[in-house]
Amino acid sequence: MRYAFLASSGLAALTQQELFELAGVTSDIQGNAILFSSENQEVIKTLLTHAQAPRRLLAVLGCCQKIDQYPIGENLSFYFHDKTTFKIEVENVAGQELRQTIAKSVYNLLDTVFQNNSINVRVDYKKPDVLIIVYFTGEEYIIGIDLYNQELNSRDYRVFPHSAVFKGDVAYWLIRESGYAPGEKLLVGLVKDGTPAIEAGLYAGHLPIRKDLVTEIIPRPFAVIEAFDSSLSNVLAARKNVTLAHLRHGINIQHLSLEDLDAHYEELYFDRMVFMVTSKDEEKINELYYQARLLLKDGGTILIMGRDRWELPVSDRFELISTQKIKRGEGSSGVWLLRKR
Repeated sequence: MRYAFLASSGLAALTQQELFELAGVTSDIQGNAILFSSENQEVIKTLLTHAQAPRRLLAVLGCCQKIDQYPIGENLSFYFHDKTTFKIEVENVAGQELRQTIAKSVYNLLDTVFQNNSINVRVDYKKPDVLIIVYFTGEEYIIGIDLYNQELNSRDYRVFPHSAVFKGDVAYWLIRESGYAPGEKLLVGLVKDGTPAIEAGLYAGHLPIRKDLVTEIIPRPFAVIEAFDSSLSNVLAARKNVTLAHLRHGINIQHLSLEDLDAHYEELYFDRMVFMVTSKDEEKINELYYQARLLLKDGGTILIMGRDRWELPVSDRFELISTQKIKRGEGSSGVWLLRKR
């Protein structure tokens, strides 16, 4: 059986890496689609339960370069029966009118198959039993069944979200991009709603991301993740989200200002640091470097996310390893990775 992970822009490589880490499965990347094969349903369940990087997981019905020439028919009886409801969504295609045309073409193909097999189904735009995704990779269309019926990068624990924080998949990417590995000491600064710290805890503890798919949660031990914010409302919101993620004993969120860090932690204590810097925090960059110089181990890394157009000044005590841009809606943010000399 063929499957496809769909990833947010810039996250395809991490999704491919995570697929191999969780299931030992090799794959091919086409744009932001990661295609692979598996006959093991336990593998698919593991991916659905634990994968943090992808946005969707599709059971592939087929691929084609011209949508109206694809003879849909394979595997439909597994997902459709009498009175099944469904909806078709088209992704990565510009223009509402074109998306509607593609959806109508796929509907006509499906309708022919349903009639030939005497299957009575109907369209339901609100709560369909089956969600069909038509995804354009830039070269071909992938037609598949969304196995979770909703986007995987939304997180149930984000009951108290902050507008400046990305969804779970990008927050997870930030943590992995920092070089963080389970067992290391991590500090997440200016934590907002706690999402990056929580994603680090879920990764380190090998915890299920979609807890509705499991009956038992067995975390593996990991070093406590430290996080802070100078806003009390952010701290309270983050602590509530941490509790909802079942990580209350794995993540310590404190109400601290940047200037107070060296009074709370030992020198050279952390292996990695991740900071989400908004425009109002940019003036504190020198203090951030000062605290990182005191608290970060030699050779440790610090990842800073900020405004796309911000010209980050780099301290001579740190080596700039990489600069990237990560898409956010119609805009993007800058991401800088530095190593302490």
